[in-house]
Amino acid sequence: MTEFAEIFVTLSTFGEYSEQPIELLKGSGFSYGLNDSGKRMTPEEVSSVCGHCSGLIAGVEKYDACTLSRLPELKCISRVGAGTDNIDRVYAREKGIAIMNTPDAPTAAVAELTLGMILSLLRRLPEVNDAMHVHRWQRFPGRLLSGKTVGIIGLGRIGRRVAELVATFGARVIGTDPDPDIGWMRRNDVKIVTLPDLLTQSDIVSLHAAGSKETPLRLGHSEFSVMKRGSWFINMARGDMVDDRALHAALLSGHIAGTGLDVYPGEPYSGPLCDHPGAILSPHQATLTMETRVAMETEAVQNLLEYLRRQDL
Repeated sequence: MTEFAEIFVTLSTFGEYSEQPIELLKGSGFSYGLNDSGKRMTPEEVSSVCGHCSGLIAGVEKYDACTLSRLPELKCISRVGAGTDNIDRVYAREKGIAIMNTPDAPTAAVAELTLGMILSLLRRLPEVNDAMHVHRWQRFPGRLLSGKTVGIIGLGRIGRRVAELVATFGARVIGTDPDPDIGWMRRNDVKIVTLPDLLTQSDIVSLHAAGSKETPLRLGHSEFSVMKRGSWFINMARGDMVDDRALHAALLSGHIAGTGLDVYPGEPYSGPLCDHPGAILSPHQATLTMETRVAMETEAVQNLLEYLRRQDL
């Protein structure tokens, strides 16, 4: 790792799919350093290596008040990705540290994986695939997405895109959101309902809510118990929003027919859902398409460079 750089990239996978983001840094006029350790940096490593940095291009490593207090020159954290829950935003604001992110780039990737999981669950593709791989010719009756009611919790960029995609298959969409885009809802014929009504009315529940300390969301035994028997549940939002043991119990009882998850209460995840055949699990890689990673990294570099140059004017 390069110390005493003006800009430091904390992601160990930065530039893996394209040289474009690194070329932007090379031509920027700022000195920069890269995390070449091959692993996520700890808060202690960030504090040690980035103490003289003006800007960070950051991943999901933690930036709590203690870590930020050890970065006295820091002016801006530019996240590769949409979420900023790993950053103490209150402390950063107090210290005048700007926080930037790339909210648009991941939308297509996350929405497409959501749709893929929904269709895989409905058509029972994991079971079909497993049977064929042990040379067993067995057909499994599936279900159609057409005619199903899909309830979307959180109608931000990703939730709205999921709604648009499932609607093309003939699904009815309902949603819940604290601040919905009324114009978009009307144009797309999406009805806003309360969370309890969404849970009881939906054949498929897809979670895309943003994290909020003011109104925390957590789905557990009581929420899964009121969902339709034989319904399906998807979580692409935050792992700590779902009680994985409660979800596992709902799968065991057959009340929930299947689930698709990309996020978990603790990662790497090795909890009870790993042992249930009705769970399709991916290792927090919803944004991991080559196109998306290059777009996010490039945008994060551009955001940081524009901010630092404005400060120098």
